[in-house]
Amino acid sequence: MNREFSPDSGRFEAVDWNEYDSSDAAVSLPRWLPATAVLLVAAFGYDYLSAGLPVAMDGLDWLLIAGLFVVGTLVALPVSQNPEQIGTYWTQFRTNRLAVACLAFLTAFFLVGLLGPLYFQEPRLNVLYSSQPPVWGSIDTMYVPQCYGPVVDGRCQGTWTFPLGTNAIAGKDMVPLLVLGTRTSLSVVLGATAIVVPAGIGAGVAAAEIGGHVETALMWLAEQLQTFPAILIYFLLFFWMVEGRLRLLIAVLGFVSWGGLARLVRNEIRVRRNEQYVQAAELGGVGSARLLGRHLLPNIAPSVLTNVALQVPLFVLVEVSVSFIVIAISGGTTTLGDPTNFSWGELIYNALFSVGPPAAWWLAGFPLVLLFLTVFSFNVVGDALVDALEPRSD
Repeated sequence: MNREFSPDSGRFEAVDWNEYDSSDAAVSLPRWLPATAVLLVAAFGYDYLSAGLPVAMDGLDWLLIAGLFVVGTLVALPVSQNPEQIGTYWTQFRTNRLAVACLAFLTAFFLVGLLGPLYFQEPRLNVLYSSQPPVWGSIDTMYVPQCYGPVVDGRCQGTWTFPLGTNAIAGKDMVPLLVLGTRTSLSVVLGATAIVVPAGIGAGVAAAEIGGHVETALMWLAEQLQTFPAILIYFLLFFWMVEGRLRLLIAVLGFVSWGGLARLVRNEIRVRRNEQYVQAAELGGVGSARLLGRHLLPNIAPSVLTNVALQVPLFVLVEVSVSFIVIAISGGTTTLGDPTNFSWGELIYNALFSVGPPAAWWLAGFPLVLLFLTVFSFNVVGDALVDALEPRSD
């Protein structure tokens, strides 16, 4: 009796089979992946062990590049293995119009965070023109030392010189401040991702492939780390970090956040090992290493991508929230935020404790809107990715 097999074109498991060589145990990864990884490691080593690259790079820049590489790999790896599926996924994703709009916003978020600092530098200090209104707004002259634009009926009018106004006290242009704050949030997102994804996948694969005491130890460690609040660990290490607080925060977020992903990867590998395409490959003599790299890892990439997308809002919120925690130090007080990097949280904190939102709403309003849209968009896109990349039969 003939049996027809109709693969589900909406899932990664519908793999276009290649001929298998039972003697080939190498992991079949796209050529660009190891080549790019080696190039990045070589560039990083050259930058830190020699005179440095022609373009100045610091630790945050390298974390951002590593995060871009990890995210790009998560997207490109399954697509390169089965490129005809991308139309299916996009068709499913675009049925959610809100998700498409949020994806457009996140695209702008990434572009502004990556390219904005190339154009916008730290704005100049201009105390006389502090609390200037945005171009379409106005403010009572009692709240500004000096009005840059015209004064009409006792209210200072905004100008195109400062299209979104200036902040309080320092009088810095809000546009560069918001752009540089976007770069900080993006650095946290990508930097933490660059730690979470390799650690989570590595631990999950080790637990699934080795099992036994190794699995027990890794899953116990993952569970314990998830019980520790990232802010508490950051606070405990804060006093030993004179510089580089943002890098410390990124490291802490990555360190405590990989446990859930490790469990997910372990469970996904075990489930997929019982599916027909894996069993057929094993019967064909495919080695474990090639099976893992050629089919299992590309097929769990959607689950990894959605897990990370849903964790990202927490990373952004934690980075913003540390700017609101004030602690006493010798000679005064400070927040847990990094004073060397502009942050949306810093803008909100300074606005609420200087002029105040009733008099100058834009000081806290603009960064709050960006924060809300970023967190909301990541949540919506993450949920939509679950529906598009991991369809489940009802």
